[in-house]
Amino acid sequence: MACEVRHGDCLEVARGLAAESVDLVYVDPPFFTQKTHSLVTRDRATTFQFSDEWKSRAEYIEFLRVGVQEFRRLLKATGSLFFHCDTNAWHHIRCLLDEVFGEAMFRS
Repeated sequence: MACEVRHGDCLEVARGLAAESVDLVYVDPPFFTQKTHSLVTRDRATTFQFSDEWKSRAEYIEFLRVGVQEFRRLLKATGSLFFHCDTNAWHHIRCLLDEVFGEAMFRS
């Protein structure tokens, strides 16, 4: 079986793929920390930053909804979605996943 990894904005890449063509989607979105995060390389030459600040929880969930609905379109009937998150918004994310995939599809 061939494995293919694509690099780019996840929604742009996903929209270019055929429906029901993917076996696995791994999602590691922002965690709704309401902070700007930064990381400095070991040699201190480069700093990387990203903002995880949102106007509201509703805005954050809508951001996730767009991706989750697209990933649902891509997944084969036998496919799996792994959603990486922490406790900041887990309960809201679980409701979103139940809405898009159905409660019976959840596996811990």
